[in-house]
Amino acid sequence: MSAFKKNELVTYIADWDRKGTVTFRHAVVYSCGKRQMVLTDAETGVEMGRNFAPVVGELTGTFPRMTDEEARSACLVAGAAITEKEAADINLRIERSTSESYSEAMRKGLVELHEPRAMSWVEARESVKAR
Repeated sequence: MSAFKKNELVTYIADWDRKGTVTFRHAVVYSCGKRQMVLTDAETGVEMGRNFAPVVGELTGTFPRMTDEEARSACLVAGAAITEKEAADINLRIERSTSESYSEAMRKGLVELHEPRAMSWVEARESVKAR
């Protein structure tokens, strides 16, 4: 049985850049089966996609509707976990590497990790347009 039902209000939380930025987007369940779910943006009604897992997320994924404040808080928790995992993965690659140029490239990746950031999907999209 799926965790969500048609027309249910949800919040979708996703890793934005694998560096510590996590976004949230309020959505409506358009349809939900045993294996996949279709979500539409709550503000625009535009379909977000058809292949969402019909289960409650852990750090990222689909959750019962949150307030913006709750979503931002959840994003910060997810961002901290993501940066911790990315740093551990990068450090392991550096440790196992036999190539100094590869290790140097990985060290640059470590520097790009930042403190967790939370923003709405719209804010994240606008930040990309502003570049």
